[in-house]
Amino acid sequence: MGMKNGIGKINFKEIARELGISVMTLYRVLNNESSVRPETRTRVTEALNRYGFYTHKPAREIRIIFDFCEHVYLHHYGTELMQRLSHHDYSCIATDHRKNPRKFLDAAAESDIIVYCSVPENAVIEEARKNNPHIYQISVYTDCNADIVVSSDNHLGGELAAEHLHSMGHRHVAVYLSDSHPTRFDRYHSFFAKLKWLDPDCRIDRIHEHSGDSLPRVCAQYFDSVQPLPTAIFFLTGGAAQKFHLEFLRDRPDALRDLSIMSYDHPENIEQNPEILERFDRIEFLPEEILDWTEFYIVNRPMMKYRSPVRTYIKPALRIAGSVRRMKS
Repeated sequence: MGMKNGIGKINFKEIARELGISVMTLYRVLNNESSVRPETRTRVTEALNRYGFYTHKPAREIRIIFDFCEHVYLHHYGTELMQRLSHHDYSCIATDHRKNPRKFLDAAAESDIIVYCSVPENAVIEEARKNNPHIYQISVYTDCNADIVVSSDNHLGGELAAEHLHSMGHRHVAVYLSDSHPTRFDRYHSFFAKLKWLDPDCRIDRIHEHSGDSLPRVCAQYFDSVQPLPTAIFFLTGGAAQKFHLEFLRDRPDALRDLSIMSYDHPENIEQNPEILERFDRIEFLPEEILDWTEFYIVNRPMMKYRSPVRTYIKPALRIAGSVRRMKS
């Protein structure tokens, strides 16, 4: 048929002529419209795949793996996404590749899509692809080598936080990191770089909560030893900021009560009672946007000849609630 290589050079008119259908019918298959007869859909899909396209498989029940880990935030929104998909003709199963790798890989060998709500290592993604070369993998919240990544733009968020604290005159800032937070370093590194670029002589302390530590104990060790005290603290998760305010500050001397607090994430953290939430200046993105895009990529699977990764980053915004005070010049 004289077909040229490359996605942009495929001649859909020639494919349609070869199959004896109209170009409009071919495009209906590409868009997964239900008006196409199953036998025609099968013929078009097979022809497209012969020329290097990945497209929707013939109409049948799509099998989706939702891979979870022991992370309350990711588990909550992954479960919500499963509920959203319940009205589609999908078969969803839950796995945990860390606890039961064999069950995960066996499921991957027989499934169409994996949605990672589990901070996957790239080795896990490659192993799943080895077991099933046609598996379509989506990572939610965490950047990795999956086919699709949907996440907040953590680099931009870190920069926005640095710009805000700098504009308010803060030159000594503590940043709280927890091992349980998968994207902490993306946010921290961009924050550090931006603040140092804006003010090379500023001081940035890192408070690191390692696995097995607790926020009150880690903060007590830091604040009992540091001199002078920082004027602001930036929490890379909203839940940590709430815990700091509720469980640590209430028993501390008044000197710490002047500390400016800034956080990252939507304030209605799922682990907190919304009625007792403290409103901090924050970098905010809406989890619903991530769920909307993930659902879109599941329902409208992109055709990927070269399997080049697709990245969709949700733009965060600065929200001011008055918790960061302006320092005197």
